Amino acid sequence: MLKWISLTFVLLTLGWGQAWAAGNDMPDGKKLYETNCAACHGMDGRVSAAGRQLKPYPARNLRALSEVVSRDELRRIITYGVQGTSMDPKKYALDDLQIDAVIDYIKSFDYSPDLARGKQRYHEVCATCHGVDGRAKTGLGAKNLVYTKLDLAGIVHTMRYGRPGTMMTSKRHQLTNPEISDIAHYVYELRYDASPVRGSKLYERLCFSCHATPAAIRLTGNAASRRSLNSLSDQLLYLRIKHGRHLDRAGNAVARLSDDQLQDIIAYIRQETR
Repeated sequence: MLKWISLTFVLLTLGWGQAWAAGNDMPDGKKLYETNCAACHGMDGRVSAAGRQLKPYPARNLRALSEVVSRDELRRIITYGVQGTSMDPKKYALDDLQIDAVIDYIKSFDYSPDLARGKQRYHEVCATCHGVDGRAKTGLGAKNLVYTKLDLAGIVHTMRYGRPGTMMTSKRHQLTNPEISDIAHYVYELRYDASPVRGSKLYERLCFSCHATPAAIRLTGNAASRRSLNSLSDQLLYLRIKHGRHLDRAGNAVARLSDDQLQDIIAYIRQETR
C-alpha cells in the first residue's frame, strides 16, 4: 500500500514538474521569425532581395511599422495572410502562442522616420486633397489634418486601408511601409496644439458677456432638447461658433477669429465641460 502511495506521489510530482516546465518553455520569437518570415521580410525586418521580387506586390518592410501597427492587426495578417499577395496564412504552421512570440519579436524592431522624405511624399500623394499645409482648403471634402484627433497609429491605419465611402483610398500598395511611416510622422508634426489657456482669454474677451461659463452655454434649435454641448463634434462646435446665430450679437470680432483661435476656444470649452 505504501509502495502504491509512494509511486503515485512520484508520478504526480513528475507530472507537475513537466507541466511547470511546459508552462515556462516559451517559444523563441526570433527563431520562429527567422524560419517563417525572414526569407521575404529580411532578417532585420527590412525586405530581402527575394521579397522585393515577389509579384504582384513585394513583401512589406516590417521595421517601419512595428511601433505604429497594433498587435491585433499583426496577428490578423500573420494568421490569415493578405489576399492577393504572396503573404499566405501562417495559422497552419504556427499556433497562437508562437504567433504572439513572432509579434513580440517584430515589435522589438525600431525605425527612425525621415521627415524630409515624408514631406516630399506627402506633397506628391496627399496635398491635392489635404492641401500643402494639411488644412484641406481644397474643396474636395478631405479631412483637416492640422486638427485631426488621430494618433500616429490611426494616421497609419487610415493611409493603409483608406476610409470607405470617401475619396480616401488605400495607399498600402501605392506607398511602401517606410513612406507611409514617414508621411504619418510628418502629418503628426503638422498638428496644431490647441491651448485651453489661450482659449480662456479669448472666451473671456468675446464670449463671457453672454455665456458666463462654458457650462452655461445652451444649445438652440430643433435638436437642442436631445443634445448637449459635449455631444457635438469639434467640427460642429466650430461651425456653431464660426457661423452661429450669436454672430448678430457678438459682431465682427468672432467672425474675424482665425481657425487656430477657434480651436483654442474649443479646447477651453472641452476642458471646462468635461
